[in-house]
Amino acid sequence: MQGMEKFILFMLLLNAALLSDQTGLHIFLLASIVLCFLIYGMSLLKMMRLLMLPFGFILLGSISIALSLHANPEISLFCWEGTSICIGVEEEGLQNAIALFCKAMAAVMALNYLILSCPLSEINDIGRKLRIPLILRELFVLTYRYIALLFGFTTQVHIAQRNRLGYASKRKSIASISMLFSSVFVKSLQYSQRNFEALQSRGYTGEFYFNEQSKPVRLNQLIVLILVGVGLLTIHFILNSSFIIHN
Repeated sequence: MQGMEKFILFMLLLNAALLSDQTGLHIFLLASIVLCFLIYGMSLLKMMRLLMLPFGFILLGSISIALSLHANPEISLFCWEGTSICIGVEEEGLQNAIALFCKAMAAVMALNYLILSCPLSEINDIGRKLRIPLILRELFVLTYRYIALLFGFTTQVHIAQRNRLGYASKRKSIASISMLFSSVFVKSLQYSQRNFEALQSRGYTGEFYFNEQSKPVRLNQLIVLILVGVGLLTIHFILNSSFIIHN
């Protein structure tokens, strides 16, 4: 797929995740994207590391929705009664928490699909075709590049500290972490100065240029995207009609 075709598929997946209230559709999106990642060679361990941070934030937010103060003990799944506060989990709150968790994770997986499938040049080209302002595209390119550089530098420093037993004790761990943060901060300043000097020496005029081959959206890929959209709508309406009949 070309960059714009990937973006259209991303928008289909993202809108299906955000606009639909059917948890079954969200689970289907999650399973489909994870399966595609596994088919294209991503290991399960790498995927778990990728989703660990957003999974933790979404899980904490869902737990806060599931818990309710002054819950009715008669309708709660369980209730812990303190001195003056009753903290419990009601069935409605639990259902809302599960629905929110599945919707947020489906949206995160759709965003991961776009980030992992499109290189930086394609993302910049998509922004140019969508008429996104130049300053925003440049900020995105620089931020994307700096995250990769600083992450690699942080990993190298952390490995060097571990090889020198920098985390052998609690006192050494605190000192090593503080040195790691300070060195990353200093290195980021050095990177920014060197990159700006390198851009100026290469005739930087205010815009980044990439070696791109502009290609129109292909007819067969467009048909596939239309079928994907129709399939998602069909699954949504089937689940919605079955939910109405069940009620």
